Amino acid sequence: MIIVGGGIMGSSAAYYAARDGLRVLLFERDTPGSAQSGRNLGFVRQQARDFREVPLAMGAIRLWQDLERDLGRNLGWHQGGNIVLALSEADLEWQEAWQKEAQGYGLDTQLLNAAQVSGKLPGLAPDAKVKGAMFTASDGRAEPAKATRAFLEIAVEHGAEVISGLPVSKLETTAGHVTGVWCAGRLYRAQTIICAAGAKSAALLRPLGIVLPQEIIRATVAKTEPLDAAFPLCVSCPMTGMRQAADGSLHLSVAGGEYDVRLDSIRYASWYMKVRKEQPDASRINYLSPLRALLSRTAPPPLADIPLTRDCVPPNPARIDQALTEAAHFFPAFAKLRVRASWAGYIDTLPDMIPAIGTVSKTGGLLVATGFSGHGFGLGPMVGRTLAHLVQGQHPEVDISQFSPERFG
Repeated sequence: MIIVGGGIMGSSAAYYAARDGLRVLLFERDTPGSAQSGRNLGFVRQQARDFREVPLAMGAIRLWQDLERDLGRNLGWHQGGNIVLALSEADLEWQEAWQKEAQGYGLDTQLLNAAQVSGKLPGLAPDAKVKGAMFTASDGRAEPAKATRAFLEIAVEHGAEVISGLPVSKLETTAGHVTGVWCAGRLYRAQTIICAAGAKSAALLRPLGIVLPQEIIRATVAKTEPLDAAFPLCVSCPMTGMRQAADGSLHLSVAGGEYDVRLDSIRYASWYMKVRKEQPDASRINYLSPLRALLSRTAPPPLADIPLTRDCVPPNPARIDQALTEAAHFFPAFAKLRVRASWAGYIDTLPDMIPAIGTVSKTGGLLVATGFSGHGFGLGPMVGRTLAHLVQGQHPEVDISQFSPERFG
């Protein structure tokens, strides 16, 4: 089998498939984890998801709990819980409705009053006007680049092979069945192909007649100097998510990002009109994106353990300032934190904000895992395990029928 994409989905699929004895060849155009899988905030959460994703998220948590033991690697895993602050009556009503439905899935989500929130977050500003929160103790966090690389390293130990630094240019088909991939002018043959190429998936699938209106959002993350004390929870403020990294630093990211206009933007514009109208600040249109290669030269260098990607994805300083301002508003002790590094990655999105996972009926032997819309890292291990089961003709452990890659036409 061939896997296109060395992010968390492709790398975990390679691990589970190779562990089960399958012959695996994985293609990564840059280096594993160099795109969004290594550049996200690191939340591993079930809380506040679309309920179609909750079974996947719960299955992923069960895997994450044992992954460091199973892989023999330090992934920075910490199961400290996730808390979403509520600042209005509308927030409280939404959280109550979500928690009530989550109980039907057996999820451990709790609703907290203002006093209980202060108990969970001792550094919370008294005048922050927090009315309550939603808290899921079984949620956690991990180090994205470490986790992605670990999956692929262990996959290689189980016999998987990797070609990196070269993009796959085309999927080859014969009589309605995949037969291989083209890379650097050479055809590599396989009877099963997993397309987990992130933001590049739509371009690879389009020649096969698969409609995947995939867009990209540039999301920025900042890393501060280490905190003076432990900050065990993943916290979601109105706009900013934050979590403490394994080295003690605080990682922050504002929800949404920049919508970098590209040639495909015209093709998919009608699919996203409703989303942009309802959430204008979530993805600000950047008409200067063709100049991003030039603009990226002035950006701070990325962290050493996050390899460069050829896309030239610069972080947005305004987003960093926004995140720091909100963090300091809710946690005054963070007001003087200095940013040590910042980076950005492209989130591959779909109009309904849930992923495309599974087989393609019109093309035999093809599986897809893409469009995770900024909340795929935590799902990664379960998605990879599901793909490995599908390749072997086994039924997945969770229902993925609503994630059909063919649902857009």
